[in-house]
Amino acid sequence: MAQPGITIHLTKDPSATVAARVFPYRDQRYQDLKRRCLRERRLFVDPEFQPRMESLGYHELGPGSRKLQGMVWKRPKDICAPGIPHFVLEGMNRMDVCQGQLGDCWFLAAAASLTLYPPLLRRVVPSGQSFQAADYAGIFHFQFWQYGQWVDVVVDDLLPTKDNKLLFVRSPTDDEFWVPLLEKAYAKLNDSYEAMNGGFMNEAFVDFTGGIGETIRLKAPNPKLFKTIQAVLNKGSLMGAHIQVTSLEDREAQTSQGLVKGHTYSITGIHKLTFGDREVRLLRLRNPWGDKEWTGRWSDKSPVWEYVDPELRAKLNVDMRDGEFWMQLKDFVQHFDMLEICHFCPDTDGEGSSHCWDVDCFQGRWVKGHSAGGHQSIQPWDLFWINPQFHVALLGPDECQLRKLQRKEQGHKDPTCTLLVSLMQRDQRRRRNRGKDFLIIGFQIFQLSRAGQRREMLPALRPVSPPSIDYSRDITGYFRLPPGDYVIIPSTHSPFQEADFTLRIFTEKKHQCLEMDEEISAEGKVLQVMKPPMTGQDQRLVEETFLKYAGQDQRAGPAELQALLNQDGSKIVSLNMEGFSAEQCRKLIQYFCQGSQSGKLTLHDFLQFCVRLQEWERIFAMYDMDRSGTMNTHEMRLALEAAGFHLNKRTMEALVKKYSDPWLQIDFERFVVFMTHVEKVFWLCKSRDVSGRGEINMTEKEWMELSTFP
Repeated sequence: MAQPGITIHLTKDPSATVAARVFPYRDQRYQDLKRRCLRERRLFVDPEFQPRMESLGYHELGPGSRKLQGMVWKRPKDICAPGIPHFVLEGMNRMDVCQGQLGDCWFLAAAASLTLYPPLLRRVVPSGQSFQAADYAGIFHFQFWQYGQWVDVVVDDLLPTKDNKLLFVRSPTDDEFWVPLLEKAYAKLNDSYEAMNGGFMNEAFVDFTGGIGETIRLKAPNPKLFKTIQAVLNKGSLMGAHIQVTSLEDREAQTSQGLVKGHTYSITGIHKLTFGDREVRLLRLRNPWGDKEWTGRWSDKSPVWEYVDPELRAKLNVDMRDGEFWMQLKDFVQHFDMLEICHFCPDTDGEGSSHCWDVDCFQGRWVKGHSAGGHQSIQPWDLFWINPQFHVALLGPDECQLRKLQRKEQGHKDPTCTLLVSLMQRDQRRRRNRGKDFLIIGFQIFQLSRAGQRREMLPALRPVSPPSIDYSRDITGYFRLPPGDYVIIPSTHSPFQEADFTLRIFTEKKHQCLEMDEEISAEGKVLQVMKPPMTGQDQRLVEETFLKYAGQDQRAGPAELQALLNQDGSKIVSLNMEGFSAEQCRKLIQYFCQGSQSGKLTLHDFLQFCVRLQEWERIFAMYDMDRSGTMNTHEMRLALEAAGFHLNKRTMEALVKKYSDPWLQIDFERFVVFMTHVEKVFWLCKSRDVSGRGEINMTEKEWMELSTFP
């Protein structure tokens, strides 16, 4: 009777389902650190973001930068002396934000917008912080949403100054410091101030709220734009706009009407007024610099305000010279290119309805050689299929669609489901000091018609929408699809690019979602007791070779096996071998003489090893497709499957890292040890199958510990 195989079903680790409400960033706990400083009567100096040049930057703001000559780290109490600093003075408002010598207007514009929504602001800037002597320890904290969880970031209050003036963001009053400290906390989150140079407002919006970013291209016709902006503001969502630049020389260049190119403006209000016999739709924008305003129609100095009721003009704060200005919608569309919106409770129809969403969040990685297959638009299917894949089952249409179906509205056909997909690449800003930056990323959605192996089924799938792809941290797509099964495939644009990502999936109705991965199993054929098929001349040759190197006890230890394989291995396999190491031979003996007290191979053990060695030689020769004498990770996965082993992505990544060279290549010797390790793991799993059903359950942690040790 054939030996049954073994399948491992993974369950979530119990600890993985327990998430703290807010995680202390780098395990720094604000209250504990503050109490210790107060008890020891000292001011906090942050060991995780020290007041030194490396915290400022790595290039333009790096060590030796001319821009930083004369820079001194100072605490607010020293900057204000003999005055008294305040954390917040007369409340936090959008006028508190004035940009300094750092290209983080996108962050500061988002911070200014955040002040319009006190509940959100209190989450990011916790209350109870001050410079009052009895409570002051030189330590402050802020909270940001980071890829699926909230983190609490601690900072000291040492700030970069020049001539006793803050180098970066400041308040119009010199004694208020909540904004500079917020900027420092965000710089710490990204490893330096310079890492904040350049960005999109939605990146900060999402980090302030955990919401979903949406980008609207203003040059595309959109008759509902004003209504959309009005609905977004009514819902309390954050919003901003910018003018795109086409060259570095164009960045922060001013237009003839006072707008700054490549600069992010926050949208802080909206108003409709009657002007003569027509209705004028106005937007209120703010430049985070606190100056340099729009000078066209409806600007602060525009003569059209003379024809507006003085009481209304005063109410709209015209001519305040504060960086804030009004602009007619048609001028806004003409001059700006992109509108960025962050929804707190996403609403794709813009009608402001309130409802809950069914949400799934996945943390993943694109790993070179394993799951970084590149975008399908430039890559053949034999690479694209290795990208991570997520199966989404849309179980039922939206309620509004069902109501339309019941009313049998004209032109309405099949009911659909709202699917919102948000893809974020993680921590790329933090890699800028190593020459890295954001990648072009994207995702594609295909209708899933049948189950099957990922590699075989993908070419037959039908795409249900154009690919979403962009050079941005976050990409969001809104889709209306019929109920059914779909696969979402996130990818980098080019293959072999590595990054971490977060994928969030929102639907109005209940859905099911899981990451598609290979089943972890071993076929029965690889768990059979090994019986050497060699007879006659071949077996005598192998026996004689073994006895030639074995000791007087007719057993072979690691040194004897190494000499045998490296000097007379050609009598067993025909492949050219560069040579097994002593450590590799030790691992082989450890497996093939299991149960032996001597820790050495007997002739019987060696004959069993030879059977496997010849089988693995056949597989290696078959799947070393380029005849390089080595296997890449793609070839290795195919070879494993041909041998009867099936591993999930995470295990495959760990084992390839363990057994490959620095270029992720596996030669024949490494391949033999790799296969020995995998076979040993599945034999251990088989020994746990006390029921004999060929199936066992393990947590993800248990499986990884078993499959990658020693």
